[in-house]
Amino acid sequence: MADYPVLFDGMMGTIQTTSVPEPIMRTMIAPPVPTDGVAALRAPLGLRRIEAALLNDGFNREDVILCAPEYLDACIGARTKIVAVSSSDPLGRGMANSTMSDMAGGVLYTHAWYRRMLLQLKEKRTGYPFKVVAGGAGSWQLVQNESARRELGIDTVIEGYAETQVADWFHQLIDGKQLPPVLYAKGAREDEIPAICAPTSMGVVELSRGCGKGCLFCTLATERMIHVPIEVVASDVERNVERGVTSICALSEDFFRYGNKPGASVNPSALKALIRRLRTIKGLKLIQLDHANIISVAKYSDDDLREVHDLLVEGQRHNYLWVNLGVETASGELLDMNQKGGKIYPFKPDEWGELCNLQVRRLIKAGYFPLISLIMGLPGETEEHVEKTVRLVENLYNERLVVFPIFYSPVIPGLGRPFTIDDMTPMHWRLFRLAYNLNFKWIPRMYWDNQTGAGASIWRRLFIQLTGRVQTIQWKLQFIRRSGRLFV
Repeated sequence: MADYPVLFDGMMGTIQTTSVPEPIMRTMIAPPVPTDGVAALRAPLGLRRIEAALLNDGFNREDVILCAPEYLDACIGARTKIVAVSSSDPLGRGMANSTMSDMAGGVLYTHAWYRRMLLQLKEKRTGYPFKVVAGGAGSWQLVQNESARRELGIDTVIEGYAETQVADWFHQLIDGKQLPPVLYAKGAREDEIPAICAPTSMGVVELSRGCGKGCLFCTLATERMIHVPIEVVASDVERNVERGVTSICALSEDFFRYGNKPGASVNPSALKALIRRLRTIKGLKLIQLDHANIISVAKYSDDDLREVHDLLVEGQRHNYLWVNLGVETASGELLDMNQKGGKIYPFKPDEWGELCNLQVRRLIKAGYFPLISLIMGLPGETEEHVEKTVRLVENLYNERLVVFPIFYSPVIPGLGRPFTIDDMTPMHWRLFRLAYNLNFKWIPRMYWDNQTGAGASIWRRLFIQLTGRVQTIQWKLQFIRRSGRLFV
């Protein structure tokens, strides 16, 4: 766990490796969460959902504690029956994170700290026979790696949204029953998602869960999108704001799809109604976004895009309202090879590159700050595919945006192999340099704007800017060492 003022802090924190000294990580980049002496005062949303589900289904408050990792020794004792742990990237296989470790060297802190915590738990089990249950967005990595589960002392991994089943499973463990090494949760209906009881890390609240677009490089490819009811979202925001977390992140795999109904891909009126409700909450500052889909943006009118933007930033200093767009590649043919039709539909593969170009420009015109993600090394990729993506970035080069190329890492066993820095061709390096020339220019401005709007201290903002300058130099040296060139 770490305490981040804004979502981009969390993104930057999770990609750091042991090439950054740990004292710097734990004092400025990823400081520990505040506690009441043992319990975390802010915690990941997934754990808050599980906490709420347990309290709603027969467990007492004194029996459930959301413990900060630094206080495990104080939390665990003779009465401890279950220790449940969560991670978005327990083994360091996430595409964005593994890209950074390949570039920067060292071991990802997400993996190093997770391993340290699990081995600490394994050692404590010699005195207290509790069960260790693992979950979180990165649980697929543990499901696929039995040896890692054994080494880390994990009894059971739960994959999926488990609010409706976790209480029953935990009661079984407490009663001495043995659970399978892997459990697949059936998920929850919209009306079964419990409101949280306390603040989340970065003020993260769910708008929707799942996606269902069928991308073979995504863990949510077959997870049907459902939408959290407006009043549950509002309740989650209120729990954050009333306890000092005044900037929130609206979590969704496709922000502009909120409230859509069968037969309709988007529902702008539902999204606007949600934002208007959130803006009635006294003390709320920034509403930050996460992901959006190109197709959903295309279904919004220019007026709707602008109105949503203005509602989001209403009354706040928020000049860089960023949204993560999964372009992946400018080649619709390559994308079509790696998905089951949903990401491009109803457009044709040969329309994809120009469609992305147009929708990015529409977002910029409406006031958004696009953060474009690209995947290098998708199965079937050729030099021609990479060249198309290079041309797309060149066409957008004078716009206000950033671009993050990441290395492909299969989430389905056997579906290609991990792409690494050693696989990069001169065309890959051209794409990377184009992207990071943009990033070096715009990220410091966006970061300063977001942190200022969220109320981060001047000292933290200055330190992050200084750290960014140092890492920019390191990356430029890496470009020269690996590709022989700094500029495009």
